[in-house]
Amino acid sequence: MKTNTSDIKDQLHKLISETEDEAILLMIQDYFTMLRSEEYDWWDKISEDEKSHIQRGIEQLDSGMGISHDEVKKKVNKILGR
Repeated sequence: MKTNTSDIKDQLHKLISETEDEAILLMIQDYFTMLRSEEYDWWDKISEDEKSHIQRGIEQLDSGMGISHDEVKKKVNKILGR
């Protein structure tokens, strides 16, 4: 089933309407504000540890240590018995 914009909005509205957790609502508000900002760069928002892990992953891929998406899907499907 293909989801359209209207369905996504309805689902989000329902989730937001059903929560009473102010912390969650503030995080959602901040996230939307950040995404709509033209100055938003997710790289500036993550920790140095996360940046280090990403850089290490890039270096591993560059040196041929990566696994293709198709290989990962095959392994997951095997584990799940598909």
